Parts: sequence; structure tokens; C-alpha cells
Amino acid sequence: MRVHWIPWLDDWLVTKCMSFVGLGRTSMESDILVIGVGRFGKNHVRTLVELGFGDRLIVCDSDDSQLVDWRAKGLSCVNNYRTALENDSVKIALVVTPAKTHFKIASEALELGKDVFVEKPLCLSEHEGLELQNLERKKGSILMVGHILNYDQTVQKLLHLLSSGAIGDPKHLKSNRLNFGTVRADENALWSLAVHDIAIASKIFGGRATEVTCTGQALLGNVEDFVSLNLGFEGERSATISVSWLHPYLHREMVIVGTEGFIVYDATKPLMEQLKLFRYTTSQPTAEQPKPSCVAIKLEGVYSIHDLSAEGEKPLAVEIRHFLDCCRDRKKPLTNSDEALDVLWVLEKAQKQLDEAKSSKARGSPATSSEAELSPSSKGDSEVHKSKTMGVALTSHAYQSHSTAVIDEGAVIGQGTRIWHFSHVMPGSVIGDNCNIGQNVYIASKAVLGKNVKVQNNVSVYDGVSLADNVFVGPSVVFTNVKNPRSEVVRRDKFARTVVNEGATIGANSTIVCGVEIGRYAFIGAGSVVTKDVGPFALVYGNPAEMKGYMTREGNVVSLEDGIEESTS
Repeated sequence: MRVHWIPWLDDWLVTKCMSFVGLGRTSMESDILVIGVGRFGKNHVRTLVELGFGDRLIVCDSDDSQLVDWRAKGLSCVNNYRTALENDSVKIALVVTPAKTHFKIASEALELGKDVFVEKPLCLSEHEGLELQNLERKKGSILMVGHILNYDQTVQKLLHLLSSGAIGDPKHLKSNRLNFGTVRADENALWSLAVHDIAIASKIFGGRATEVTCTGQALLGNVEDFVSLNLGFEGERSATISVSWLHPYLHREMVIVGTEGFIVYDATKPLMEQLKLFRYTTSQPTAEQPKPSCVAIKLEGVYSIHDLSAEGEKPLAVEIRHFLDCCRDRKKPLTNSDEALDVLWVLEKAQKQLDEAKSSKARGSPATSSEAELSPSSKGDSEVHKSKTMGVALTSHAYQSHSTAVIDEGAVIGQGTRIWHFSHVMPGSVIGDNCNIGQNVYIASKAVLGKNVKVQNNVSVYDGVSLADNVFVGPSVVFTNVKNPRSEVVRRDKFARTVVNEGATIGANSTIVCGVEIGRYAFIGAGSVVTKDVGPFALVYGNPAEMKGYMTREGNVVSLEDGIEESTS
């Protein structure tokens, strides 16, 4: 007998069970939801189990194949995080998903009054971070970001030495985070590697940087493989951070220079050799030489710091335990939303400089068109909406646009993209490579389109709308970004995000009510009104749109009774 996989059934059954299990629990016995168990999230689940929270744990991932092992180990597993969040027994959520989803998931969890841990970065812009912080305060929730270096015992000892004056007044930090590792295509070395070092520099120097200078180089693809970041802080303090995944060997060293010494932290050494203290003295002016031509520096001693515990908990365990303690005691986490905002401010400033440098190189590059109606753009992308691109490089000089189209300065448009009659692309919008934008299309400043997206005639893609790679949007589709609009009430600060995932199709004249997520390769029938989330490969239509079956990646309809093979998702 063939067993068909129906994705919503697991979530429904688990949710029903959760509702019974949750009856009578105290807040400290509430369930813990981990959202995302891929490359990093699996470590959070494993750590929670090791800490003794396995019986309270609910594991969630939209990819059911990620849940097979956890189900086999007896853990509760679901595919839909919203279903789990809406259950009263869930009070705590850990978000360990791709960075581009952090804001959406965390904001939904906070709206429901949950305590939330988010892996780094908290989100992709300071503006989004402020929204999350406001929600945290409004709901009285705990919000913590995963700046894990703060929970490493060696770094904690380093911070203690600095606060006790071991090297006088700290003046400069030099950090190298280099390795020969995974080269990412969707984010650059700045966002992938530099976050922890920025966070530590901000903590050492007492707050947000005041100056940011950033340079980078892309060698293997369209994102920077090398990034060098220089930060200035109040009190003539500074930091230099170098990161790369194209280095022949692992090099993770941090040097803090003070007025009376140095501290060197080398994470590649054995634990008892990771931290060294250097003390020095300098020559002082004398009556004979009140203004000496040089200052003599004398090294007084070198000390290895040995009072570290080889049996100590791993940083992730310390971090998660701290988060749960904060939830129990209702106290502000060490790595709180204030620290996250300081880091996001630096990342945005740095990314802007990287994109401006890239755009300067791109200006004036030739582009040809085989179609007489389209003309190659001569504009450069002088500014990029960094909060959404995370350093993804787009060659905006090579797109083609009709003479009646309006392309505002600052729009980022990918190579091979074509923009047709009377369309308007606003500054700050991001359009990927090889897209086709039809006639009379409006792309707002905070809209994001991936690669090979096709938008047919008479469509407005408003702020907050994100279309992933290979999405098809039919003629006269309507996106909204406010659920309760009034002409006399300004609600620009309440725009809701709409996410359309890879390969989805939206039929002509459909209306997508804001705040929903449309799953991978979902198919929305023409004239539908979508008011709630649509799952991956789902076929929906009607007003309101309801699920009628499944649609394969190739566009073949599968009935609800037959279900759809798990492997297709």
C-alpha cells in the first residue's frame, strides 16, 4: 500500500497534541521551538537535548528531510512554524534560518508574545532591527541575538582582563578571521564572517562605532571574498578587521593594543595557549630631551593565561543556557537588541561602501542589445539597498530598458534584465539578473526581485514585497502592503512583508493580501485572492484562495488524494 505524504497533517496532529500537553504547564515548563535545523540549527537542537530540554523541544523545518533523524530520536517535529507559534504552550522560539528570513519570523514570534533568540545577524537592516526592538519592548518579551563569541570562555577572560586594566586603556583592536572554507554565493565575507568581531569591538570600546571605512575584493564570483574593515570609536579608539574564506590556512587572531600592553587571543591554539598578555613601558621626556625624536618601548614581560577550564561548556551551550535563564528571570541578555543594532549599523555603512566601489568600476562598461526597442543602460548603481542584498553583487550596467521606462538613480538591476514600456523602477530597489519587467510595471524602493523573475504588464511591486528566483507574476496581479488602509491615516511604518519563494507562479488578476508567504513552486490560479500562507507546491485558487491540489515543478497537477512525493520539495 502506498503511503502519501500530506504536509499539513503532521503539523495538525502535532499541534493538537501540543495543546493537550501544554495544559497546566508553568511558564518555565513551556515548550521550546527551534525554527530551522539545517547547517547551524541542528547544533542548537543537539545542544538543547544535551542540556536536558529534549522533552520540551519542538523541531521545525519546512524541508521535511531535515526532520527525519529528529523524529527517529523521538522529538516532536513540524513543518510550519506559524502553526507551532500560535500554540499557547510554546513560549520560547529559536530562529536559526537563513538571514533573509530572520526579520519576518522573529517579528511574528514577538507579535505573539514569545521570547526569541535569533542567530546572527539579527536581521538585514538597522530599520528592521528597530522594529524588532520596539516589538520586544511593547510585548515585554526577551530578544537575544546569537553573537556567540561573547560566550566563549577565553573571550570572557579577555574582556575581564581589559576591564581590570591589565593593559591600561585599550586603544586599538586588530582581528584576522581567515580560512580556506565554504565560499558563499548569497552573502559576502562581511556579513558571513565579520559580525562577531564587530560585536566584540563594540563591547571593548563601549558602544557603537562612529566611523566606518570598508574595502573588498571579489575573486571567485560576484560577492566579496576579501573584506577589510576599519572602525573608529569615541576616545580615539579604533579597530581593523580582516575577513576572508580564501586563505591557505586557518587564522583567527585578535590583538588588543593598550597604553601599557597587548592581549593576544589566538583561537587556533590549544585552550591553555590561546590567551597571552604582553606588558610594556615607554620612555618619558627628560629635561635633556623634553621632545625626543622617538619613543623607546621596552617589553617587561609575557604571560600566558592558564586559568581556563578544559571541561568548560562549549560556547553554544553557554549561550543557549544564558538565553533560557534570561527567559526565566526576565532579565536583559548579554547580547541584546542594543548590541545587535550597533552591529547592524556598521554592516550597513560598510556594505554601502562596498557597493559604491563596485558600482564605480561598473560605470561605462559596454552593453549591447539585439532588440531595437531596448537601449542598454548607461547608468551606474550609485547606491544599493544593502539590507536586502547582503553583498550580493549585481551588474547593473548591463540591463536593457525601453526609452519610455524610468530608471531612478540608485536602483540595482542585474545583467541581462529587460525593462519595457512605461515602467518605473525606484531608487533602492533590487532586481536580479535576467529578469523581464513588462509594460507599466512599478518597482518600489524596498522591493526585491531575484534572478529570472518575470513580471507581466500592469503590476505594482510595493515596498515589503520579495520575489525569489524564477517567480512568475501574471498580468494585473495586485500586491498590497497594508491590511487596513485609510486615506487619512498614514501607515508607512506598518507595511507588512510579502514573500514569494522560488519558482512560484501567480496567475493573472490575482490579489495577494500582505503579510503572507507563498511557498516554493506554489501555483496561484488566475483571479484568486490570497489571504493566508500557501505551502510549497500547493495549487490554490478562488476567493478566498483554497488548496485544491499540488503542482509539480514541471507544472503538472497532482490531486490532494494522491499527495506529492516528499522528494519534490
